Amino acid sequence: MSRNILVIGGGFAGFWAAIAARRVAKSAADITVVSREPRLEIRPRLYEARPDTLAVDVLPYLDKVDVNFVRGEAAGLDTTGKIVSLDDGTRLTYDRLIVATGSRICRPPVPGAAEAYSVDTQTEAITFDRRLKELASDTREPTIAVVGAGFTGIELSLELRDRLVAHGAAEAAERLRIVLIDRSNVVGPELGPGPRSEIERALQSARIELRLDATITGLASNLVRFADGSVLSADAVVLATGMRASSFAAKVPGERDELGRVIVDAELRAPAAPGVFVAGDAAAADTGDGHRALQSCQHALQIGRVAGENAARDLLGMPAVPYSQLNYVTCLDLGRWGAVRTQGWDRRVELTGAEGKALKRKINTKLIYPPADGGAEALLASSTIDIVKRYAIDGSR
Repeated sequence: MSRNILVIGGGFAGFWAAIAARRVAKSAADITVVSREPRLEIRPRLYEARPDTLAVDVLPYLDKVDVNFVRGEAAGLDTTGKIVSLDDGTRLTYDRLIVATGSRICRPPVPGAAEAYSVDTQTEAITFDRRLKELASDTREPTIAVVGAGFTGIELSLELRDRLVAHGAAEAAERLRIVLIDRSNVVGPELGPGPRSEIERALQSARIELRLDATITGLASNLVRFADGSVLSADAVVLATGMRASSFAAKVPGERDELGRVIVDAELRAPAAPGVFVAGDAAAADTGDGHRALQSCQHALQIGRVAGENAARDLLGMPAVPYSQLNYVTCLDLGRWGAVRTQGWDRRVELTGAEGKALKRKINTKLIYPPADGGAEALLASSTIDIVKRYAIDGSR
């Protein structure tokens, strides 16, 4: 019977885990990716216009390197019997398993939170974009409230006027009132003080109202209720309130962190589940210097590659390699203001304005995508675990 590696999840981590596993295993194992849809959502770009274009069909890539694809939702895990159950009743066996099930938005625990818009998935981003298209013909002064002044909330807020311009509504774009809300008393609290002055200048230039140190008690698609009794009426309320590991990660035996991620060892194994590796936003992994990897494209690309390589190495009796990602950068899109790039966990500002924007465009439109052309050899070469060291990869999501 052929040995097999099963990858649950088709995002950045799952996709590159499968390719890396094929590169190492060659023809010695069957490799299968399980995902709801055969597409790689370009999630770091879902704050942008045209979200309907922000996905890549992965089947041509997987076909090039003889990786199988199964459409489905993983629902159950038996680590003793080495079986994954799908929601339609299908049971898939594995010799090695890579859990790369990603993350989902963490909606606030208040009434009506499910009614608010988000840009967490491509489907949700498209739904929000339809609402923006409706507002493009509004002759009033439309209001959009963005809840969450972290990375995604900042980028989305600063893109909203140009989102209306993309719908042919330049005048409505200038009339648009944008309110950015957060429970913290500063914008971008997780980004620290390094880039904050640049962010604040960009928000001020874009005429974005800030409502900070705010406690929300209720939400809907068109209003925000606050603990002080006030209510903000809006034409759209969109959430950017952080992420947690998807629910399937809870089925992996072992310890989890405060985001629901499986705490893995240096080789990305789940210590309490033999033969199981965890990657991407589902993994709480040490980057090699005492820092935990973020739920971001930047870290998912490398974690996925290492998990795929190690799953194949383990299956073939080869020594595993430790996950390490010592170079950490962020590149935050600031809309018309440009962008800001920082280096290191203390986020020292290195590029701003037009230079930062050019780098951000390169990251978003080229570096995070699979190779645009070339055959199996080029794709497999792109799965080597040190390739991301050449890139100033985005740390946005």
